[in-house]
Amino acid sequence: MSDKITKGKLPPQAVDLEEAVLGAMLIDTRGMDTVFEVINSPDVFYKSGHQWIFKAAQSLYKRSEAIDMLTVSEELKSFNKLADAGGQRHLVELTERIASSAHTEYHCRILLQKYLQRQVIKIASEAIEDAYSDKCDALQLLDDTSAKFDLLQGVVSSGYTSQDWSGAVLSIPARVEFLTNNEGEITGVPSGLKNVDQFTNGWQPGEFIVIGADSGMGKTALVMGMILASAKNGNPAGMFSMEMPVVQLAARGVAVESNFHMKQLTHYGFEKQEYFQSLNRVVDRLSKLPIHIDDKPALTIQEMKRKARTMYRKHGIEFIVIDFIQMFSGDSNDIRINVGDAARECKNLAKELNIPVIALSQLSREVKKIQYCIPQKHHLKESSAIEEAADLIALLYRPSYYGYSEATHPALFDQLEMKHNENACLIIAKNRSGAMGTIGLHFIENKTKYVNPEDVQGQLVEAQDDDGLAF
Repeated sequence: MSDKITKGKLPPQAVDLEEAVLGAMLIDTRGMDTVFEVINSPDVFYKSGHQWIFKAAQSLYKRSEAIDMLTVSEELKSFNKLADAGGQRHLVELTERIASSAHTEYHCRILLQKYLQRQVIKIASEAIEDAYSDKCDALQLLDDTSAKFDLLQGVVSSGYTSQDWSGAVLSIPARVEFLTNNEGEITGVPSGLKNVDQFTNGWQPGEFIVIGADSGMGKTALVMGMILASAKNGNPAGMFSMEMPVVQLAARGVAVESNFHMKQLTHYGFEKQEYFQSLNRVVDRLSKLPIHIDDKPALTIQEMKRKARTMYRKHGIEFIVIDFIQMFSGDSNDIRINVGDAARECKNLAKELNIPVIALSQLSREVKKIQYCIPQKHHLKESSAIEEAADLIALLYRPSYYGYSEATHPALFDQLEMKHNENACLIIAKNRSGAMGTIGLHFIENKTKYVNPEDVQGQLVEAQDDDGLAF
């Protein structure tokens, strides 16, 4: 089928510009630097011989060795590809056809355009051929095709699709220097909770984070505060809410960012009309935040990944929340298989987009059978696959939820190392990149809001808005 589609048509190419670019690399060091800023893959060149010449030059460049006709020739000999590249004569011809590296960047961008055109034709042709097959899974085909196009988008934005080992190792000193000089600034996406950020240094790119808790513990409230903190910090956030409609999440956001109580916003309304002035100010501010929420129920993992890529491409999201991982719809009747697939794909998505992906998880009933009901990572519902895929597992716990207080059960608070003003905690049960431990928090129930323990007094004091109205 794909042969029929392209029959009689030449693939997009610009061989004369390929020769000009390679010639510029061979005669001018400045030309070489310009080329590698735009082109990082030999596949951008149409002629196989030109691909080998570029590979040879690229190999020399990575070793910080001189690039000219003689060194490239020797490198091609070491590959046993000098003849395939056209021989010594072709290298001479390349240097004779160009006088300088002027316009090299422009020529490189045209070659990149031609390469992208060839790749689009290839991907589309393969998709059409697969679509005609009786064995085609249309949703899987759509997901695979979308992923291929997203990789092409990455080539456009960055000039390359991945970093090689040498480049990764060489980048370490600069990373350490940044960490040394950043004066305590977090390096990841902020959670909005000081104690959490100090422990994790912010949610790190490429990591799959699981937050587990019993039903009604406030998992959604916790991550809603994190989404708001991320967005206010200039980090666009995305969320897939399969349990709660976006309108309810918006109400929670208003409660978190104001002194209104949830019952005022969702059940009773206001006692005074003047309160609407304050409400409208909060709403106006929050409506401008870069937050993107999809509340379609029972998403498949393929749908979620496709939508996440779209959010990433269109809105530049730097942070994704999934509420919650057991809600994904799957092909299997066995929930363990569906949750296992979802966990692995969430990790793959975090790595692919290089952003933190946070998934909420329910706990099994077994947690209620142990002393104080303190959760452990094996209490995550269908935990084995989640434990394996997650980079970090955090378990949310509030003693008062189970009827325990510091006055009646001081040993519990000592065990969790909960200090003054800490009525909740986040238990880090797995952390591939750091330590495990317990992080103290404070939960304000009538606002369904988690805050820093040191900020409790400011949250509980009845505040006044700009017009002097108490609310």
